[in-house]
This record gives sequence, C-alpha cells and structure tokens, in this order.
Amino acid sequence: MKGEEFLEVGKALLRMKSEAAQRSAISRAYYALFNEATQLLQAWGMTVSQNPSGHAEVQNRFFNCGVMSGADFGRDLKELRSKRIQADYNMAAKDFQNQNYCALLVAKAESAMKTVSTFKQESLRQQIQTGIREYERKIKHS
Repeated sequence: MKGEEFLEVGKALLRMKSEAAQRSAISRAYYALFNEATQLLQAWGMTVSQNPSGHAEVQNRFFNCGVMSGADFGRDLKELRSKRIQADYNMAAKDFQNQNYCALLVAKAESAMKTVSTFKQESLRQQIQTGIREYERKIKHS
C-alpha cells in the first residue's frame, strides 16, 4: 500500500463535513506523509523504528539532511503530526470544527506529498541520502 492512498481517504473524509470526519482527515493526511517518507527511507536501506519513536526519527532525518526541500518536508511532517495528535486526543480543541482549517491542513499534506516524490530524482536523492547519513553519524558520535 502507498501512503498517498491515505491522503485520498483524508480528502474524502473532508467532504463529509462533520467534526469527526475532519479530525480523521487530518490523521489520514499525516499518516499518508509519514508512511510515504518511511517507505522511501526503507527503499534507501535505512531502518525506521516500528514504535512511536519512529515518527521523530523520520522527521529528524529529513529536517537535518542539509537540503532545503528535505528540511521543509521534515518541518511539515512535524507540524502535521502535532495537528494529528491534537485532532485525535484533544476533543476540546475548536480548530477542527472549522472545515477550511482542516482542508488547509490536508492541502498542506498534499503539497508535501508532491515534495517527497521529488526526493526520488537521482541528484536530489543522493544529496538527501548523504545528508541523512552525515546527520546520523554526528548524532551517533555525540
């Protein structure tokens, strides 16, 4: 399964126009990105923890890769994870009653999904992989 399939589910949920559906749309949009990024890292021979720490691992690898688009993607992933946590656990949060707000977050995920697809281009892939390996070397030796 590809992560982008979750994004399509998120967009469909937005059309339901209920707060529960909008909250769920944010969750699906985040997991679309997280799963797409995880699959990409795994295709590059990198492991991702299959527990809650894996989320931060993926975010930090891209954020610290030394490539602007990778860092932006890591930042977007972190923001959407934060919104997903709020949507899933903070029932008092009013933001998710606003369909435009939720649609904006899903659109942000869709844009970030397009960005991560550019990471498969050879020159960008090499830069990001090298940057991630350098980041991992630094944190291993610190």
